[in-house]
Amino acid sequence: MNATFPDISVLEMDDGGMGSLTIRGRAVEERVERQVAEVTFFDSDGMWVSATLNVDQFDDLFELDVFKGDFSPLIEIPQTFN
Repeated sequence: MNATFPDISVLEMDDGGMGSLTIRGRAVEERVERQVAEVTFFDSDGMWVSATLNVDQFDDLFELDVFKGDFSPLIEIPQTFN
């Protein structure tokens, strides 16, 4: 699913179904600058997953990077995290 907001576009990344999103704002030359949040959890199949929220050089949202340890598609995001 893709969504567009007045100043940003949110697009699914071609990551094999792991759930990553790219977030693009008004800047033409955006690049990932730093990670501002991270959570790790286990998918319902028991595989480890890391999700990081990254900002660009202007501190605007850049991407939600989801990585599943075995590169398989994400099955479920837990409702709560420990």
